[in-house]
Amino acid sequence: MRTFTKKSTLSLAIALVFSTNSFANSNEIEEVTVVAKPTSYANSVIEQSMIEQQSSVSSVLSVMDNLPGISINQGDAFGGDDWSTTITMRGFSIDSNQQQLGMTVDGIPNGGSNYGGGAKANRYLDSENLATVEVGQGTSDIASASLEALGGTFNFVSKDPSLERGTTFAYTNGDHDATRYYFKHETGTLFDNTQAYVSYSQTNTSRWIGNGSNGGKDNQHAEAKFVSNFNALTVTGRLSYDDVSETNYNSVSLQQFAQTPDWEQLTWNWTGVPHFDQMFAEGWGTLRENALGYVKFEYAISPSSLLTISPYYHKNSGRGDWIPPYLTSPVDKDGVPTTEGGTNAGSYGFVDSQGKPLTPNADCTDTLSWPWDSGTGLNPACYPDSAIPVMSYRHTHYDKERLGLTADYKLTLGIHDIEAGIWLEQTDRDESRDWHKVIDARVYHHFDSTPYWTQYKNTFETDTFKWYVQDSISLGDFTVNLGAKQYLVELQKYDHFADLRSDKINSDSDVLFSAGAVYQLTSNTELFASFSENFSAIKDGVLERDSSTLTEIEPETAENIDFGVRYKADRLSLTATAYSIAFDNRITFIAPGSDTGGIDYTIGTNGSYINVGGIDSQGIELSASYMLTNEWNIYTSYTNNSSEYASDDPSSYANGELTAGAGPSFRAGDDVIDSPSDMFVLSTDYYSGGFRFGISAKYTGERLGAFLDEQTRTRNKVAGYTVFDINAGYTADVNAGPFKSIDIAFAVTNVTDKQYLAGGTGNGSTYFIGAPRTAALTFTANF
Repeated sequence: MRTFTKKSTLSLAIALVFSTNSFANSNEIEEVTVVAKPTSYANSVIEQSMIEQQSSVSSVLSVMDNLPGISINQGDAFGGDDWSTTITMRGFSIDSNQQQLGMTVDGIPNGGSNYGGGAKANRYLDSENLATVEVGQGTSDIASASLEALGGTFNFVSKDPSLERGTTFAYTNGDHDATRYYFKHETGTLFDNTQAYVSYSQTNTSRWIGNGSNGGKDNQHAEAKFVSNFNALTVTGRLSYDDVSETNYNSVSLQQFAQTPDWEQLTWNWTGVPHFDQMFAEGWGTLRENALGYVKFEYAISPSSLLTISPYYHKNSGRGDWIPPYLTSPVDKDGVPTTEGGTNAGSYGFVDSQGKPLTPNADCTDTLSWPWDSGTGLNPACYPDSAIPVMSYRHTHYDKERLGLTADYKLTLGIHDIEAGIWLEQTDRDESRDWHKVIDARVYHHFDSTPYWTQYKNTFETDTFKWYVQDSISLGDFTVNLGAKQYLVELQKYDHFADLRSDKINSDSDVLFSAGAVYQLTSNTELFASFSENFSAIKDGVLERDSSTLTEIEPETAENIDFGVRYKADRLSLTATAYSIAFDNRITFIAPGSDTGGIDYTIGTNGSYINVGGIDSQGIELSASYMLTNEWNIYTSYTNNSSEYASDDPSSYANGELTAGAGPSFRAGDDVIDSPSDMFVLSTDYYSGGFRFGISAKYTGERLGAFLDEQTRTRNKVAGYTVFDINAGYTADVNAGPFKSIDIAFAVTNVTDKQYLAGGTGNGSTYFIGAPRTAALTFTANF
């Protein structure tokens, strides 16, 4: 990455606006993205080889996995299940329980990365349309529009349209029934000032565990983008649509993994015994539909000032499925049976021929032991032969609408590059849960489309306003950045059944300051240092839980400090960063007590969120890229991270003593759950003419899990592992008939078929099994 010392960020941005060609060539866009930000914090940009290491079937999240400080884990090699996707960076996580890293697409906020109504970048962007990913480790870009950026940000940049007209068709075939069709048409230049493209893909995979009715992914995805240049004004528009049905992967304990390292306890044969069939894979589903559109106006007011305004709209809808092995008996507050709201007065697993609930024989003590203790109530042996088993199909519905705007103004005044902006967003999120009767549990999980109970129905409204200002002062070889930002966030819940609105909850930040410096030591070397205060607002999910004491919950904050050096010569690039992070007011969910040994399907809005103290992290990140020859490159990165809890878990300890009924948990000074201390990457890529070949290895060190014993303070431990990937491809210009060129790409992940535990669920007790060896072949033709 070349470093510019004589041009400001704004000057390069202005040049970009006035340049017609820059909107057509995605390589030029990527180059400006890299060099136009002489940042004072640790940042990374993916290389083209990192994209080529992945199959086109794979999620765009996968391309970041080799960058320093980052670990990407997904249920399979193709990223076919959002439920099992985890991302960690510097001890911060995105998983089913935590969202502590910000994510944007072309600078547009993604709407949160949580499972219930959120959407990560893979919902908005196909791999073929990805130009690059900008990663801010720890200290995020001050302009980033996110309410989750405690530990850094990911900005996924889409390719711009080409000047040349053309059509691309690609077909992929791979392991686990993977097939993918991809179509893209580039319009070339229209009306002397506009370029555009439209693309569509259809992706199907099966789960790698099991066969037959083992579920999988069915995904339709479409994108369209245009760029129009009107002298000083550039207008960019983009629309993406994604419709996906995914069958989930289950997490397992260390003991279950040791026993069956290639099975995560879900089944693919219907038995007619509900206690077993609650684990039937196709009943664990995620259905999501996302549409995101924006229009970006970039106006060069003068040669030294640039105004950018980007209104956007996002629509998210979907469902999460489970198949509880019983029917519930909902009642209202007076104990009268109801179909809306209320609570469950009891569950039953068997009925007589008239549909009346049965109780188990009084003298029966037998239970089923898998997947957990059934009790006598769900054991068929405790009922007469004429008893009929019953089940529910539970749907949790998610709907979200976001309407927002980002605005940014850049101005150069002498040695000052000034940037100021705002972010406005209004979000309405609906969540409801209904229970459907399985028509005949002896046959299959087909269910009555009319629910017998709608457990709850809530609407959450969130209003967000952010302002920021930053001055970058150029003093010869020395640049100083000073900035401030603030988030003003207001939340409110409407309970449809109670016809009740909660009080409005303010989740405002203080004014957050940042400062940094970059020193150009030599023409090849720069030193940087930075400090920033980061913030994550209280999520609307906290309002879901009736027991949460909102007046006692504070927003999460983090203070990030980076020191580092960058070196760039003709063939060698080096980056080294040392960092320190103080994370305060971490929010976690405390589930209510449960009398079941397995999943509490009726948990509803019970439980509570509380602040559980902070985390202190320190570490180093190293990366290097070296061109051995003009054809052969070597890349490596190393991360060492130490993250410790700053206080005792308040849900388990009071005044330093374990409270009655509580299990062992973290104490001040303990290592953070599921945070590897070491990660090491080594990869090499070779290019010769149209041929390319690459091999990559990544080591992830040991991780510590849940606490097992209070006296000895022993913990679960997840072993470290190394995964090898290879890729190869060949591109040829053919210019025969309608064909312009063809490309063949082959990628294999986990070449040695290593069995390992990948991402965790955040509690240190269960983990998702890493994907096995997986190969895919893609043929691409350009017309």
